[in-house]
Amino acid sequence: MTFTEIRNTVISRMTAQTIIDGKDVLYPNAPTFDPSGKLIWARLSNIPGQAGVNEIGAGPIVYRTGIIIIQLFVPAGSGSKLITETADKLRELFEFQDDDRLSYQAVSSIAVGEKNGWFQLNLQIPYRAL
Repeated sequence: MTFTEIRNTVISRMTAQTIIDGKDVLYPNAPTFDPSGKLIWARLSNIPGQAGVNEIGAGPIVYRTGIIIIQLFVPAGSGSKLITETADKLRELFEFQDDDRLSYQAVSSIAVGEKNGWFQLNLQIPYRAL
């Protein structure tokens, strides 16, 4: 898969979800976003990893790895139930799923803490694409 194909596939899966309103999900290099008044919002990022090659048959087969990061935010002091339930639903959406030649692996969750009035939890979703 190309970088563009990976990007498009991940965004398609994320836009298909109904857990967070689509207008409350920030995508890479999107227009300015104002989260004021939101109960929950998210930011999606892709961190490409090491590519490799398997030489089988008629020629090399390139595979690409990386990590999708979904940063979840709720207002500081609003508790952890909504953000944790949302994280679980997003985990179900991605974990061990396949989109053609893109395979998502086990999802990790990291509580980042509070900053600028928001509590943040990050989901890390490793992937492998052929």
